[in-house]
Amino acid sequence: MDIKDLALAMREFGEAQYPNEACGLVVKVGKKSLPVVCRNRAEDPRNNFVMDIHDYAAAADQGEIIGVWHTHVECPNSPSDADLVGCENSGLPWYITSIHKSEDGFISDGPIVVNPSGFELPYLERPYVFGVLDCWSLVRDYYRREFGITLGDYPRIEKFWEQGHDFFGQNWKNEGMVKLIDREPIPGDLFILQTGHANPNHIAIYIGDDMILHHCHGRLSRRDIYAGYWHKHTMLHLRHESKC
Repeated sequence: MDIKDLALAMREFGEAQYPNEACGLVVKVGKKSLPVVCRNRAEDPRNNFVMDIHDYAAAADQGEIIGVWHTHVECPNSPSDADLVGCENSGLPWYITSIHKSEDGFISDGPIVVNPSGFELPYLERPYVFGVLDCWSLVRDYYRREFGITLGDYPRIEKFWEQGHDFFGQNWKNEGMVKLIDREPIPGDLFILQTGHANPNHIAIYIGDDMILHHCHGRLSRRDIYAGYWHKHTMLHLRHESKC
């Protein structure tokens, strides 16, 4: 696809979705590359995007996914930390266009192209962006960097814990984790927690010295002492099979 055609399509889609971010994929169908729109399911769609998993699957059925695109609303088209991380995770080029509304109509800047370049965020004080920078993303990064273990990146459903979806319960066995009972934790162990909801909705990494590393919903990633509230709300203690 010619970048000018993509820019025109992104502007059209972005204006239609304003004041929320528009998002989608670039799909290669035969010899053509087409922009495909996906619904934005983010909790804060004005500032973030989470592609609808059904729309993503439908796009993949059309052809080969060769790019990701989205708009920024009333801010520059330069990539955020979440964009850079998302680009790395996808292994694909990302196209970003900014949409501004004026008295005379819409103004569009871009798209700029961001390619995977090895960008990494530190573990602490990460911004929270569901599906890109969240508690499971932190676990995946920690295991890859500290242990050379690649854990799966599963599609997320926004606030899955309120919909009865057991994200962690469905996936931990697939990742070579072993359930422990009454065992002292060692660095790298995982705790699945229930924080304010009936269903498990959080995961933390034990890093030694009675400390956990985790990323709570809507907050910056941080360290906490593993005691009191966190200990009380632990539902599962897991250890990777390579450390058993």
